[in-house]
Amino acid sequence: MQLKLYDLLTQNFILNKLSYIRKKLDIHTEEVIRGASVSFAVKVIAAILGFALNVVLVRLLGASNAGLYFLAFTVATIAATLGQAGLRNTFIRFVACNAAVDDWTKVKGIYKKGILIAIVASIVTSVIMFLLASWLAECLFKKPEMSKVLLWMALSVVPYALYMLFSSLLQGLKRIFEAMLVLSVLNPAFMIIISLILIPLKGIIGTAWAFILAAFLTLIIGIWRWNKSTSRFKGLNGYFKTSDMLQSSIPLFWVSILNLIIYWSSNLMLGMWGTSTDVAIFNVANRTSHLTNFILLAVNSIAAPKFATLFHQGDFKTLERIVRNSTKIMIIMAIPSLFFFIIIPRFVMGIFGPEFAENGLILMILGIGQFINVSTGSAGYLLIMCGQERIWRNNLALSSAINLVLNMTLIPSYGATGAALATAITLSLQMLIAVGLAKWKLAIMTIPIFKAQMKNL
Repeated sequence: MQLKLYDLLTQNFILNKLSYIRKKLDIHTEEVIRGASVSFAVKVIAAILGFALNVVLVRLLGASNAGLYFLAFTVATIAATLGQAGLRNTFIRFVACNAAVDDWTKVKGIYKKGILIAIVASIVTSVIMFLLASWLAECLFKKPEMSKVLLWMALSVVPYALYMLFSSLLQGLKRIFEAMLVLSVLNPAFMIIISLILIPLKGIIGTAWAFILAAFLTLIIGIWRWNKSTSRFKGLNGYFKTSDMLQSSIPLFWVSILNLIIYWSSNLMLGMWGTSTDVAIFNVANRTSHLTNFILLAVNSIAAPKFATLFHQGDFKTLERIVRNSTKIMIIMAIPSLFFFIIIPRFVMGIFGPEFAENGLILMILGIGQFINVSTGSAGYLLIMCGQERIWRNNLALSSAINLVLNMTLIPSYGATGAALATAITLSLQMLIAVGLAKWKLAIMTIPIFKAQMKNL
């Protein structure tokens, strides 16, 4: 029986489909669905807060100043990511594997060594950003007015890097609610409140102060939740082979650099060749398009440690079943947001102001790219959690090269629209290649073949 489009988009259809799948699948997939449901609920809140934060910033700062802040935030994100030293997915992988067998000595060992490395690395990148602030503003971006913003944002690098790592540690323990709260909810919630107070008083500098304070508050809560979740650490010294940690984290460090190129090069090149308004328009559209893939983040938050555990146990049949059925759920849940981005992109962008409404095409392009990302499933996380970090790194190296070429070709001529095309094309190619790599290396096809799979449900 064919479903009409409006039925496909109704809440009842989605809930009934998920309920049907849940009744028919094994305990491992039920755990993914249960955990993803919690994560999904938190990510819905995070998506609403993120959207509200963008509206607050644009409305209070104006398009031009908002663009300057987004550019400074991009630089701070790059510094914080480098300061994490590739440890985010390393933490998830090894904490999940060792916690599953109650080896808390190793869990504590990787936590202590990893956090120490991250503290040192993030302090170094923070200092470098502080010292280069004037040069970046005046010489690279040719926007001297953002120099002070960059100086202040450098102070956010350490807490920003660390709270994301504590989120990964909690995720490895399958403390999904706490992990998602720290990663996605607390920072924008704190920042909205603080921004409403500081921006009217201090303008764009108040935005930087708000982010610094929000990052510190989020870190404090992240540390508190981790300590509450690891009472088993009492009396343990903690031990983990440094070589094992580095064998995973070093390839993932390069992965993080390549991800930075793919995700942030459009912002940086728009900052170099476009106006601050162009940067604001692209950032607003890009962040809004991520409403399509928050279900991917929700599922990955519980699925990633499950992938690592099942692979470690050698249960490849269950692993493949979870991967493919997770993708089905993600596709179904992503359809409504894609509908809005394709049918009424001007209306969605118009929430931020009239100059944004004129650029609905940018949101449409980015939304399609994100939907393709969701439709390929958890291919990237699957490769990382199953010990294929180097293969994933090589894929990102190719994708980053493609992204740079596309940005350099399209942005000078088409501005923010060119940046959107470069981002969407790169993301789509990257994830389709990842699907092929997962099939080649792990014999797992992440894109479900619906007729074949439905027979097994």
